Amino acid sequence: MFNTLRTRIARVASNQLIKTPQRGIKLHEYQAGALLSSYRVNIPLGEVAFTADEAHKIASGLPGGCVVKSQILGGGRGQGTFEDGYKGGVHLVKDAAGAKEIAGNMLGKRLITKQSGAEGLPVNSVYLVQKLNIDKELYLSITLDRAGGCPVFIYSPEGGMSIEDVAHDTPEKIFKLNVNPFTGPEVTDLMKAADHLGIPE
Repeated sequence: MFNTLRTRIARVASNQLIKTPQRGIKLHEYQAGALLSSYRVNIPLGEVAFTADEAHKIASGLPGGCVVKSQILGGGRGQGTFEDGYKGGVHLVKDAAGAKEIAGNMLGKRLITKQSGAEGLPVNSVYLVQKLNIDKELYLSITLDRAGGCPVFIYSPEGGMSIEDVAHDTPEKIFKLNVNPFTGPEVTDLMKAADHLGIPE
Protein backbone atom coordinates (compact mmCIF):
# COMPACT_ATOMS: atom_id res chain seq x y z
CA MET A 1 0.00 0.00 0.00
CA PHE A 2 2.83 2.40 0.88
CA ASN A 3 4.48 1.75 -2.50
CA THR A 4 1.20 2.37 -4.32
CA LEU A 5 0.70 5.67 -2.48
CA ARG A 6 4.28 6.71 -3.20
CA THR A 7 3.80 5.91 -6.91
CA ARG A 8 0.59 7.97 -7.05
CA ILE A 9 2.28 10.95 -5.35
CA ALA A 10 5.21 10.74 -7.77
CA ARG A 11 2.80 10.60 -10.74
CA VAL A 12 0.85 13.66 -9.51
CA ALA A 13 4.10 15.54 -8.88
CA SER A 14 5.45 14.76 -12.34
CA ASN A 15 2.14 15.85 -13.92
CA GLN A 16 2.39 19.12 -12.02
CA LEU A 17 5.93 19.65 -13.28
CA ILE A 18 4.82 19.10 -16.85
CA LYS A 19 1.95 21.58 -16.44
CA THR A 20 4.08 24.27 -14.79
CA PRO A 21 4.18 27.20 -17.21
CA GLN A 22 7.53 28.54 -18.33
CA ARG A 23 7.80 32.31 -18.09
CA GLY A 24 10.24 34.52 -19.89
CA ILE A 25 10.39 38.24 -19.26
CA LYS A 26 11.59 40.44 -22.07
CA LEU A 27 11.26 44.18 -21.79
CA HIS A 28 11.85 46.96 -24.26
CA GLU A 29 14.23 49.64 -23.04
CA TYR A 30 11.39 52.12 -22.42
CA GLN A 31 9.54 49.51 -20.32
CA ALA A 32 12.67 48.79 -18.28
CA GLY A 33 13.15 52.54 -17.86
CA ALA A 34 9.63 52.95 -16.50
CA LEU A 35 10.20 50.07 -14.08
CA LEU A 36 13.51 51.51 -12.82
CA SER A 37 11.98 54.97 -12.50
CA SER A 38 9.10 53.57 -10.43
CA TYR A 39 11.72 52.45 -7.90
CA ARG A 40 13.35 55.92 -7.94
CA VAL A 41 16.43 54.86 -9.85
CA ASN A 42 17.88 57.91 -11.61
CA ILE A 43 17.62 57.44 -15.36
CA PRO A 44 17.54 59.94 -18.25
CA LEU A 45 14.11 61.42 -18.96
CA GLY A 46 12.41 59.78 -21.90
CA GLU A 47 9.16 58.74 -23.52
CA VAL A 48 8.10 56.20 -26.10
CA ALA A 49 6.64 57.16 -29.48
CA PHE A 50 4.75 54.94 -31.90
CA THR A 51 4.54 57.49 -34.74
CA ALA A 52 6.86 60.13 -36.18
CA ASP A 53 4.44 62.86 -35.05
CA GLU A 54 4.54 61.56 -31.47
CA ALA A 55 8.35 61.59 -31.68
CA HIS A 56 8.23 65.24 -32.75
CA LYS A 57 5.97 66.17 -29.85
CA ILE A 58 8.11 64.34 -27.26
CA ALA A 59 11.38 65.76 -28.62
CA SER A 60 9.91 69.27 -28.40
CA GLY A 61 9.88 68.81 -24.62
CA LEU A 62 13.52 67.71 -24.48
CA PRO A 63 15.60 70.89 -24.90
CA GLY A 64 19.10 70.53 -26.28
CA GLY A 65 18.28 67.56 -28.48
CA CYS A 66 17.73 63.91 -27.65
CA VAL A 67 18.64 60.35 -28.51
CA VAL A 68 16.21 58.41 -30.71
CA LYS A 69 16.46 54.69 -29.97
CA SER A 70 14.70 51.97 -31.95
CA GLN A 71 12.92 49.51 -29.69
CA ILE A 72 13.52 45.84 -30.44
CA LEU A 73 14.05 42.87 -28.17
CA GLY A 74 17.71 42.50 -29.06
CA GLY A 75 21.08 44.18 -28.71
CA GLY A 76 23.45 45.83 -31.16
CA ARG A 77 20.89 48.41 -32.31
CA GLY A 78 23.38 51.22 -32.79
CA GLN A 79 25.38 49.21 -35.30
CA GLY A 80 22.35 47.67 -36.99
CA THR A 81 21.02 48.29 -40.48
CA PHE A 82 17.38 48.56 -41.55
CA GLU A 83 15.95 46.44 -44.34
CA ASP A 84 16.00 49.45 -46.68
CA GLY A 85 19.70 50.12 -45.99
CA TYR A 86 19.22 52.92 -43.43
CA LYS A 87 22.12 52.71 -40.97
CA GLY A 88 21.88 52.67 -37.18
CA GLY A 89 19.05 52.06 -34.76
CA VAL A 90 20.26 54.76 -32.34
CA HIS A 91 20.76 58.40 -33.38
CA LEU A 92 21.54 61.71 -31.69
CA VAL A 93 19.37 64.58 -32.93
CA LYS A 94 19.55 68.33 -32.31
CA ASP A 95 15.85 69.17 -32.43
CA ALA A 96 12.28 67.92 -32.78
CA ALA A 97 12.37 68.06 -36.58
CA GLY A 98 15.39 65.74 -36.58
CA ALA A 99 13.64 63.38 -34.16
CA LYS A 100 10.61 63.20 -36.44
CA GLU A 101 12.77 62.45 -39.48
CA ILE A 102 14.79 59.74 -37.72
CA ALA A 103 11.67 58.14 -36.21
CA GLY A 104 10.11 58.08 -39.69
CA ASN A 105 13.17 56.23 -40.99
CA MET A 106 12.86 53.58 -38.26
CA LEU A 107 9.19 52.95 -37.50
CA GLY A 108 7.47 50.12 -39.34
CA LYS A 109 10.74 48.70 -40.66
CA ARG A 110 12.90 45.74 -39.66
CA LEU A 111 16.26 46.30 -37.98
CA ILE A 112 18.97 43.73 -38.63
CA THR A 113 21.61 43.37 -35.91
CA LYS A 114 24.14 40.77 -34.80
CA GLN A 115 21.47 39.32 -32.51
CA SER A 116 18.38 39.54 -34.72
CA GLY A 117 19.12 37.03 -37.44
CA ALA A 118 18.97 37.81 -41.16
CA GLU A 119 15.28 38.73 -41.12
CA GLY A 120 15.75 41.42 -38.49
CA LEU A 121 13.20 42.53 -35.92
CA PRO A 122 10.31 44.97 -36.43
CA VAL A 123 10.60 48.45 -34.95
CA ASN A 124 7.14 49.43 -33.74
CA SER A 125 8.28 52.16 -31.36
CA VAL A 126 11.15 54.51 -30.63
CA TYR A 127 12.37 55.73 -27.26
CA LEU A 128 13.30 59.41 -27.10
CA VAL A 129 15.68 60.15 -24.26
CA GLN A 130 17.24 63.39 -23.09
CA LYS A 131 20.81 63.91 -24.25
CA LEU A 132 23.26 64.05 -21.35
CA ASN A 133 26.90 64.98 -21.09
CA ILE A 134 28.47 61.69 -20.12
CA ASP A 135 31.74 61.50 -18.21
CA LYS A 136 32.02 57.72 -18.11
CA GLU A 137 29.91 54.79 -19.25
CA LEU A 138 29.91 51.39 -17.58
CA TYR A 139 28.18 48.15 -18.49
CA LEU A 140 26.05 46.13 -16.06
CA SER A 141 23.56 43.35 -16.59
CA ILE A 142 21.95 40.82 -14.29
CA THR A 143 21.07 37.36 -15.47
CA LEU A 144 20.55 33.91 -13.98
CA ASP A 145 23.40 31.44 -13.75
CA ARG A 146 21.45 28.22 -14.05
CA ALA A 147 24.48 26.04 -13.35
CA GLY A 148 25.28 27.99 -10.18
CA GLY A 149 21.63 28.42 -9.20
CA CYS A 150 22.02 32.13 -8.52
CA PRO A 151 21.83 35.58 -10.09
CA VAL A 152 25.03 36.84 -11.65
CA PHE A 153 26.13 40.41 -12.34
CA ILE A 154 28.05 40.79 -15.59
CA TYR A 155 29.91 44.08 -15.67
CA SER A 156 32.63 45.96 -17.51
CA PRO A 157 34.37 49.33 -17.41
CA GLU A 158 33.80 49.43 -21.19
CA GLY A 159 30.22 50.66 -21.39
CA GLY A 160 28.52 52.60 -24.16
CA MET A 161 29.46 50.19 -26.92
CA SER A 162 28.65 46.73 -28.14
CA ILE A 163 29.40 44.49 -25.17
CA GLU A 164 29.66 41.55 -27.57
CA ASP A 165 32.62 43.27 -29.25
CA VAL A 166 34.23 43.94 -25.87
CA ALA A 167 33.81 40.27 -24.95
CA HIS A 168 35.35 39.20 -28.26
CA ASP A 169 38.23 41.70 -28.47
CA THR A 170 39.12 42.21 -24.79
CA PRO A 171 37.48 39.44 -22.71
CA GLU A 172 39.63 40.40 -19.72
CA LYS A 173 37.45 43.53 -19.38
CA ILE A 174 34.30 41.47 -18.72
CA PHE A 175 33.74 40.49 -15.09
CA LYS A 176 31.16 38.27 -13.36
CA LEU A 177 29.92 38.28 -9.80
CA ASN A 178 27.71 35.43 -8.59
CA VAL A 179 25.29 36.56 -5.89
CA ASN A 180 23.89 34.42 -3.10
CA PRO A 181 20.11 34.81 -3.53
CA PHE A 182 19.53 34.57 0.23
CA THR A 183 22.20 36.94 1.56
CA GLY A 184 22.86 39.25 -1.38
CA PRO A 185 26.30 40.38 -2.56
CA GLU A 186 29.20 40.49 -0.11
CA VAL A 187 30.76 43.89 0.60
CA THR A 188 34.22 42.57 -0.31
CA ASP A 189 32.90 41.40 -3.70
CA LEU A 190 31.34 44.80 -4.33
CA MET A 191 34.61 46.54 -3.44
CA LYS A 192 36.45 44.28 -5.88
CA ALA A 193 33.86 45.13 -8.55
CA ALA A 194 34.38 48.84 -7.88
CA ASP A 195 38.11 48.32 -8.44
CA HIS A 196 37.44 46.49 -11.72
CA LEU A 197 35.19 49.35 -12.84
CA GLY A 198 37.69 52.04 -11.87
CA ILE A 199 35.33 53.66 -9.38
CA PRO A 200 37.26 55.72 -6.81
CA GLU A 201 36.97 54.79 -3.15
